[in-house]
Amino acid sequence: MKARLAALLLLLESAAAADGRTAEPLGSLLRELAGEGAARIRVEGWIERDEGSRALAVRLVPEGGARLVADPGVQLVPLPGPDGRWAASEAIWLVDSGRSYFEEPVEIRLPVAEGATGSAEAEVAYGWCVVERICLFGTATVSVPLEASDG
Repeated sequence: MKARLAALLLLLESAAAADGRTAEPLGSLLRELAGEGAARIRVEGWIERDEGSRALAVRLVPEGGARLVADPGVQLVPLPGPDGRWAASEAIWLVDSGRSYFEEPVEIRLPVAEGATGSAEAEVAYGWCVVERICLFGTATVSVPLEASDG
């Protein structure tokens, strides 16, 4: 399977280069070939407050025929903020090996350490498919001021 995927990626990269599209990301090319020009995963982040505690909340919303893969799922990794460590825990994973795709948008929360200031920054990693069997790994970085109101 990996050999087939590698061969497909090389073929697509060669086709993109021959067509003058070397600056275009491979994911865009795959979406175009799949007929899903608007397929993407929208990533949003905000700070939630609940009785004195705070959390960085991140929502992943599939759009244009995209689907979030349930296994490997979604990973949220805190990055060092400008004012030091802000997260109260390490990386968080949301995985559901009992199904192929998440049926609804995904929300995942990372607790904020007591007294943290500055901004909450985290890298989001996820698996997603444009159409069945054309799947990619995506990443995004969210950065939200810790003083931000609920979103």
